[in-house]
Amino acid sequence: MKRTILLLGLFALLTAGLHAQNMRAFISHKAYCTPAKQPYIEFSFIIGGESVQYAPDGQGHYFAEVEIQVDVVKDDSVVTGLHYILTSDLFADSAKAGKPDFANINNLPVDNGDYYLHFTLKDLHRDSMELKYIDYTQIDFPAGKISSSRISLYSSVSVPEPSDLFVKYGVCLPPLFNNYVPETQYVLPFAVEIYNTKDVVGADKERTAKCYIEYAENKLAAQPENIITKKVQSNDVILILDRFNTFMLPSGNYNAVVELLDGDQLLFINKVFFQKSNPSVHFEISRYNDVVIDGSFVSNMTDRPALEEAVLCLYPIASTMEREFFAKRMKTVTTEQLQRYFYSFWLARNPSHPEEAWLKYKKMVDIVQERFGSVQVKGYRTDRGRVYLQYGQPNDILEIPSDPVTLPYEIWHYYYLDNQSNVKFVFYDPALVGNDYELLHSNKYGEPHDTNWKMRLVRKLQPQRDIYDPEPEDYFGGDINGNWRYH
Repeated sequence: MKRTILLLGLFALLTAGLHAQNMRAFISHKAYCTPAKQPYIEFSFIIGGESVQYAPDGQGHYFAEVEIQVDVVKDDSVVTGLHYILTSDLFADSAKAGKPDFANINNLPVDNGDYYLHFTLKDLHRDSMELKYIDYTQIDFPAGKISSSRISLYSSVSVPEPSDLFVKYGVCLPPLFNNYVPETQYVLPFAVEIYNTKDVVGADKERTAKCYIEYAENKLAAQPENIITKKVQSNDVILILDRFNTFMLPSGNYNAVVELLDGDQLLFINKVFFQKSNPSVHFEISRYNDVVIDGSFVSNMTDRPALEEAVLCLYPIASTMEREFFAKRMKTVTTEQLQRYFYSFWLARNPSHPEEAWLKYKKMVDIVQERFGSVQVKGYRTDRGRVYLQYGQPNDILEIPSDPVTLPYEIWHYYYLDNQSNVKFVFYDPALVGNDYELLHSNKYGEPHDTNWKMRLVRKLQPQRDIYDPEPEDYFGGDINGNWRYH
């Protein structure tokens, strides 16, 4: 594959993408619903205190100002928005290092629907210092149906101090930047609001909330001993506020999952992607030493090259730690150890019929080899092959092999994927040869996210254009915006 999975994070994107302009900003937006069933968006803005210009206030102090504008757009019309100035604290020395970040939170009522959010941030004390960003959000809190806010992840939880800004639910909950859990963070606080249970199941009915961490690639529980269960009472709003232990969670891609259960019946499920760094925890093949393979379908898989190839094709649905094992240590273990691992891999996915699960997956591997592979590159190692095997066949594929100004590209559309609706992937052919399209952009959590993907496509015939311009110039014979929006 050309690239590994990258973390979706606006803070890093704005910092890196506009590094020359040197203003850092973190923008977060999350949808909630009041007990009176009024949806709203909670906007959080954090400005890097060392990245903005300070000006005198006329009384011996200095301060920074950032103008924030958010236009909420539906069907190409602005329906509501925010517009205000965010001001830093006062400082006696404008050149002194160590100025802290400054931030605020605003709530904006909206109706259910699909919206584009147009952000503009201006440093009012520095000419031409402006950040622009466009994002998409879907507000969906239907009456008479259980729904929820997005699961929020935090860097810590503590008793609030008077100066704390990020106070919610009566505790201090600083945001977890980019949904990235560093090695030094041993617990992962999380919160989610669940709506309409009183209307759906009746008032004061006891149900079970189940919270756990799963691998993002294969949806298996990452730490069965780390499952949290608690009894909750049905209400207009149920708050789940708790924390996971991540001390021994290996480096990798994960989902934090919250389920609402009525006995064994699943009433509702929500999940959010995050990444964990923990390089001291490694994959140990010895954990499979007691696995019995005699008489199983892998007992005859004794040809070492064929067995290694069978293991390697698991890459798209393997965990990050397993992928590291494939790349660096697979050739150091015995054939029997590799057989035990391979058998355990499929036994975990289908305890009753592990061979059936493997053969079903092998058919998909053969499909991606035929469609996307070549003699030089296995289909499962291509970006399109990996996405197909990891997420399944998309609902819709738009192929644009010939456009007046763009490189050849495809847009894959999943109507609903991993608790996220309207998921899209953009693949393109930067080399203009062969069939090995690269993944350029996606709105799927945890996948490569590039707000400038349109400009990267048009640089074939507009190489002089600034890659960070928000939109390509209009041209005859193609429609990037329409292709993205309506497919």
